[in-house]
Amino acid sequence: MEINEFFRTGEAEGWLHATDNVNMIRVNGQNHDQRVYEVRIDKLHYNVQNGRIATFITRYEMEHGALPTDTEELDRLIEGMIEDDNPQRLKTTKLDIKAKGQQEVAIILSNGIVIDGNRRFTCLRMLSREEARPRFLRCYVFPDTYDEKAIKGLELEIQLGRDEKVDYDPISRLVDINTWVNGGKMTADEYGAHANISKSDMKKFLRQIDVMNDFLEFVNAPGAYHIAQDLKIQGIVESLATKLQKCKDDDDRQDMENIVFANILMGNLGDRVRAIRDMCDYIDASQHGDGEYVDEQLDIVEQVLEKLEDMPQDTAVSTEFIRDHVAADDDLKNEQKASNEKARTKAGNSKIKNGQVRSVHDSLSSLEGVDMALLAKLSPEQLDDMNTGLDRVLELAAKLKVKIENLQREL
Repeated sequence: MEINEFFRTGEAEGWLHATDNVNMIRVNGQNHDQRVYEVRIDKLHYNVQNGRIATFITRYEMEHGALPTDTEELDRLIEGMIEDDNPQRLKTTKLDIKAKGQQEVAIILSNGIVIDGNRRFTCLRMLSREEARPRFLRCYVFPDTYDEKAIKGLELEIQLGRDEKVDYDPISRLVDINTWVNGGKMTADEYGAHANISKSDMKKFLRQIDVMNDFLEFVNAPGAYHIAQDLKIQGIVESLATKLQKCKDDDDRQDMENIVFANILMGNLGDRVRAIRDMCDYIDASQHGDGEYVDEQLDIVEQVLEKLEDMPQDTAVSTEFIRDHVAADDDLKNEQKASNEKARTKAGNSKIKNGQVRSVHDSLSSLEGVDMALLAKLSPEQLDDMNTGLDRVLELAAKLKVKIENLQREL
């Protein structure tokens, strides 16, 4: 509906009221004075393009098929998704609105689509039913003549482009960037400009998206972003994406990914982000060494993949299936855990051994740091102290040298 007609019709029919409040907000890089309106909630609908809703929708489509075409049914469905996502937070917001009224202004288009304020809209819908009276959303109104890209830019500027705004949850952010940038609807620079994301951070996010998509391919669930969200893999994806940059070729990269993915599914990570960094170091050392750890882990990867394939036909992979059918194999989990522990011990021993060599080099570096020109300025006591120390150094160095030479002759 054309925006002026939206105002005229809403005021005439009583479902829209203009308030006396006019606030300045920033859109498309410019400040705008924007009047606050109150719009009755039965005239409003959820925005299915909203990045925060994307993972809800992938879960529904995976489990039930296409979204409902009826607008009211779709609104009820999305309301339930938002409530299930964080019931306690929604309850707190609802009680706050009931006690104080809606404090933060939402944003809608003149076709009734809520661009910013889904949680507030949901609370008002629930309160309206509980109180059996109509509730109104306090909001700014923008024209619905914006095309899809312009609407998305507006949403990003509102939800991500300001420092004081709460960010998307990590997986939803990656999903949204994937949809709009990798989907070809926006360039990376355009999305970054709207969402206040630097070019360097955007490159990091795009690498993380590649890893997330590879993980979902690994579990035979491409596009099932709710699984990534359920398993809380964002920290893992971030660490792994960084480590993968150091792989020498695609084969090493794929092996590293598959080993980490199998460990995610089996639940063998403990402090997950730290564990991923250590595990990637074990993999790298094995790839450049005897290959034992990688071979052990790839055998386990094969068994995990077989478990993922062992499911009824026409059944989608789900978080529950992963938990009950894959991660529940205690024998396989213990085999994987034992391999990791052996690699951890090996890495620790290697670190200790390298420390012996480093101690010699550190000693040499310390001696090289002595300034000969300053010796003449030392007191007799200081010179005696240094001389005693050097005698001890020479004694220890001689013993070490004899021991090393004997070992070298035995090799």
